[in-house]
Amino acid sequence: MLTALQLADGAMALLWTLLRVSGVVILAPLLGAMYIPARVRILLAAALAFALLPSAGAAPAIDPLSPLGVAAIAREISVGATIGFVLRLATEAALLAGQLVSTGMGLSFATVVDPQNGGMPLLGRFYIIVGSLLLLATNAHLSLIALVAQSYAVLPIGSAGFGAPEARLVVDFAALMFAGALQLALPAVIAILMVNITFGVISRAAPTLNLFAVGFPVTILMGLLILVVTFRSQGPVWDSLIGEAFGLIGRLFGGA
Repeated sequence: MLTALQLADGAMALLWTLLRVSGVVILAPLLGAMYIPARVRILLAAALAFALLPSAGAAPAIDPLSPLGVAAIAREISVGATIGFVLRLATEAALLAGQLVSTGMGLSFATVVDPQNGGMPLLGRFYIIVGSLLLLATNAHLSLIALVAQSYAVLPIGSAGFGAPEARLVVDFAALMFAGALQLALPAVIAILMVNITFGVISRAAPTLNLFAVGFPVTILMGLLILVVTFRSQGPVWDSLIGEAFGLIGRLFGGA
């Protein structure tokens, strides 16, 4: 039978484990989406923390209310938030690509009210949904949980956490997000640009033609057609972004 001291030690270990897991749940895609109710996210974080207790080990002998304990709490949350933030950067490339294509097609006028991202173009929401489904289809959520479990072996609870070199790796990874967004959006943007150049030539030949009434539907139709044609070829870009994100997380933990 468990004693009161054993229950107290187990509860303290669960709370320390919950700190890093909460950082991941706050920022990771899917897990940290604002459309998921707060109670569900809290229960999900608690369930993951309980499942990761064997990997996290015993609670450190640190008073949580002391200055050293407050610093340790902040480090645990920052470690988890860094893991979620790296994966979030990979999926944010989809949002940026959707915004680029929407602007070229003229769909930026119509925005979706999103509590997480504010006013979002329609194609931005479409790309985010596709990216989220790909994360689930490739079991990226399971890989994320496995990396969090392995992180406790490299950075135990109460350790020093990440330093300046690791922070630089995360900042450099943002460049990959912009490159991935351009790769996703470039075919549609180029096609729409050619359509706009064509209408520019027509406007010089027929100045009285109402190009806004004629060109706007054609631009949207061409953009949607290009999306359908090029969507199958975008799989390697998605795989590369997700793979680079998990590769970076592995490097942050020394190849964990």
